[in-house]
Amino acid sequence: MKLISAALSLCPRLAGPGLLLVGLLLGSLPAQAQQPRELPQVPQPLTLPQALQVAQTNYPALRARQAGVAAATADVRTVRANYLPQLTAQAQALNATSNQARGALIGGLGITESGVRDFTSSQAAWTSQGMLYIDWPAVTFGRYRADVQRAQTLVSQAQADYDQELFTHQAQVADAYLLALAAQKAVALQEANLRRSQAVQRVVRAGTQAGIQAGIDSSTANAETSRARLQLLASRQQAEQQRVRLAGLLGTPVQALLLTDSTQFFARLPVLPAGADTASLRFHPTLRAYQQRVASSEALANSLATNSRPTLSVVGATWGRGSGTASAANADGTYTIDPSLGAGLPFKVYNYAVGAALTWRVTELIHTKRAVAAQQARSTQAQADYDQQALQLRTQQQNAQLQLELVRQAALEAPVQLDAAQRAYTQAQARYNAGLDNLVVLTQAALVLNRAENDQAIAVNNVWRALLLRAATDGNLAPLLGQL
Repeated sequence: MKLISAALSLCPRLAGPGLLLVGLLLGSLPAQAQQPRELPQVPQPLTLPQALQVAQTNYPALRARQAGVAAATADVRTVRANYLPQLTAQAQALNATSNQARGALIGGLGITESGVRDFTSSQAAWTSQGMLYIDWPAVTFGRYRADVQRAQTLVSQAQADYDQELFTHQAQVADAYLLALAAQKAVALQEANLRRSQAVQRVVRAGTQAGIQAGIDSSTANAETSRARLQLLASRQQAEQQRVRLAGLLGTPVQALLLTDSTQFFARLPVLPAGADTASLRFHPTLRAYQQRVASSEALANSLATNSRPTLSVVGATWGRGSGTASAANADGTYTIDPSLGAGLPFKVYNYAVGAALTWRVTELIHTKRAVAAQQARSTQAQADYDQQALQLRTQQQNAQLQLELVRQAALEAPVQLDAAQRAYTQAQARYNAGLDNLVVLTQAALVLNRAENDQAIAVNNVWRALLLRAATDGNLAPLLGQL
């Protein structure tokens, strides 16, 4: 999964801001209906650190990754248990012809033994057998160690995948939060613009009613006030859309969000980091995840290589047998047969056996060689994927540094434009009130002021977002979160 699919798109207007990180993974619906999970209460107002904490706790994809880590950890215990002594208990009661070894059995783990047969009678009798069997692969010639190491690398891979998912999602949440703040700021600016338009409308209406101003001025003022209302409605719509997107990333789409005071994000510029440090990329969560995939592939190759080795097992068993056929022959050489349960089920003979068994599947040498070769090729592929991801991150890191420098220059220039626009509006308003200019000049000055206010807010917000992009490519959000 790529951490960053595209570079930051710095928007010239709040009407269409670029997204830093886009795309959500859609999970498949459960096969059967389940009770909906109760959503946690979101702090109100919501700060960015609180938003990140809520998302980490509640977002389903992150909880799924956490469950994957728990499952991989349990698999390690399962692998270890596979090499513990295995104890098997078995009991049988059969009704069979007596022309067989006493205590005969069908299937199972029973040990075959010879006995006296009665070839002159096929009369049925009850037989029984009970057995305890233990098998312990005491010496596996490295297979146990290789299997455990492979299971442990899968735990590390699951943890690295969670860390990558968490980091990616935190970057998405932070970007959505900054965009929601920008939209919220746009609403405030459009509200101020509407108040200016209404103030001009009142002045113009009073002048036209007194016969001082032309009637066209009143119509023009009404049109400008209506346009300001439309802009305010559009900004509110976009602000709501951004809040809904943020709520979805938090895992709480049905709850309304109240963002914290955004003054700190627009009143000052953040401290910017130095140049790109490509050496820090080796600690990037994405690269660590890819590195763990390489390690897991190599561990699997090592585990497959041990399949061709023998296994030395310690085995032991104890069992008892019973039969309705008498143990001693009669004078004529036949055996007395008692078909009752009481005669056939009780054990009459007890035995035990203990020893060692060496098992070696020789033909597995061929299969193992081919399987290891295939897995080594997959390891080479995983290493190439790691190298490709490292290359992309280095490129994105350089691009993020360039974006950061460009938006910094824009943020330094935006206050100059805003100051000039404020002066122009004040002068145009004074000249219009004095009858020295027409309403068109004042209207144009108001449009320039509104655009300058939006450009100023966007320029500052873009610096914060560019800092977020730089932190995301570095694999560390601390430079951003440390300034809040």
